[in-house]
Amino acid sequence: MLTRLRVQNFALIEDVTLNFNDRLIVLSGETGSGKSILINAINFLIGDRADKTFLRYGTNFTQVDGVFKVTDQKEIIAECNNLGIENDEELIISRKLTADGKSEIRVNGVLINLCMLKRITTLLVDIYGQHQHQSLLDIEKHISFIDAYREPPQLFELHKIIDEIKQIDDKLQMFGGDASAREREKGMLEFELKELNEAELQLGEDAELEEKRKKFANVQRVVEAINGATGYLSENENSGSISGALYNANKMLSGVIVTDNKLNDLSTRLESARIEVEDIRESLEQVLEEYDFSENEREQVEDRWEVLKNIKRKYGGSIESALEYQKTAEKKIDFLCNSEEQINQLTSQKDLLTKQGWELCNEIRKIRKQNSSEIEQKIVKELTQLGMPNAKLIVDFQETEHFTLSGADKVEFMFSANAGEPLKPLVKVISGGEMSRFMLAFKTVMSNVHSVPMMIFDEIDSGIGGEVGFAVACKMVEISKKAQVIVVTHLASIGAMADQHFQIEKKKNNDHTVTQITELNTEQQLNEIARLAGGYNGDFATEYAQQLKNRANQLKS
Repeated sequence: MLTRLRVQNFALIEDVTLNFNDRLIVLSGETGSGKSILINAINFLIGDRADKTFLRYGTNFTQVDGVFKVTDQKEIIAECNNLGIENDEELIISRKLTADGKSEIRVNGVLINLCMLKRITTLLVDIYGQHQHQSLLDIEKHISFIDAYREPPQLFELHKIIDEIKQIDDKLQMFGGDASAREREKGMLEFELKELNEAELQLGEDAELEEKRKKFANVQRVVEAINGATGYLSENENSGSISGALYNANKMLSGVIVTDNKLNDLSTRLESARIEVEDIRESLEQVLEEYDFSENEREQVEDRWEVLKNIKRKYGGSIESALEYQKTAEKKIDFLCNSEEQINQLTSQKDLLTKQGWELCNEIRKIRKQNSSEIEQKIVKELTQLGMPNAKLIVDFQETEHFTLSGADKVEFMFSANAGEPLKPLVKVISGGEMSRFMLAFKTVMSNVHSVPMMIFDEIDSGIGGEVGFAVACKMVEISKKAQVIVVTHLASIGAMADQHFQIEKKKNNDHTVTQITELNTEQQLNEIARLAGGYNGDFATEYAQQLKNRANQLKS
């Protein structure tokens, strides 16, 4: 149960701390006073989506703290232990949201994430609000109401089977569809592999060809230049060679170098120059040989260049990527050649799993129908106590073509609220007041099956009043004997049943508006009951409020 709640900077709430008892707690106030704000704060505390619009205007954070007593709540204590949260029969949950969107959640000082928080709070609190109201009007959600009562254990096995089938489907997808599709893929791969094998690709070959093509493009200019250069360096009719001239010059000095060291150095340099010139001449002749191309060789280079260009265009843009694709194609062809046996094995496994899945679905349906029979009887009994003595409820089952994680059942509530009226789809015939009572009946049935220490009803009395409202109030008292109940109401009959009553008002404080929450004493509670009944002042209104309170006390005694 929630023993203490502190709310800071949440919407119109500045800073309020509330202490709660363990029975029936009523929240009331004028329309627009902020009753839903307090419920939203509790929802935020237990794991609802964080929204920066929750922050009070002009503040940079909002924070909600709740103290929960969990004495004898073994399942909650065990879950906390699993999450590494120590507790001494008390949980202090704190959730903070800053203006820059940062969120922090702590339980007993331990920092946790939202998923971990929900694992705890789903065991702590059950809330009925507009969301569940809408769920009842969604046929697709009806099956979740049945499973919430008592979930078929076979669903866990069905989930495992569906996961295994998905893994098999993923493997089958790797084979490329049906047999004809695989054969087409194999044929295409073989054609590509033949093209790549015939190309006899070599790393770096395209770079070598590029170099040759450059030479072809400049061959005439290069040959003329080399011939001219070697002509100057070689002997010809008009003059001797440069190396010969250097030789003769050095020979002239050789007879006198002993007389002067400088001449000896110069002689050495002349010899070095002669050797270098001769080496350059020989190198130019070697380069010239490289430019000795035939037209046939030129054509071969161009043809090969076109082959490589086409290969690179089709297989990734480079020789490296083409070679990599070649390896991949070889493996894929080998894979496809051996695929039929593997496919047959996988298909047989899938068929077996599918058969097991349908068998589980039949077992799940059997259990759901048994549960539905109990739910039908119990809800009708509760509706009778809530002023609907002629209500009828049947859960209709239809088998779906394929099974999913929820089985192979399409479930729909068929409902009639009045004698003589046939059963029709609940989503089409139920009124607002009937919806409130139906959900209260369902929650009552659920509370007898699953023990939740705290239940919150946000305007469960929508669309009802009079004796029906009193019947709803009595049901609230019944539930509060097993769990702490917080209810937002506009009915005087529910207000009269309160063990603890808070009035929510909107007040103007200087230049801003705040939501003020006040715990009412006996006199204040009577005044609020009178207001809920439609009268603010006067002896008659107070007397009527006292009568309602006396009736409530008599019922609860």
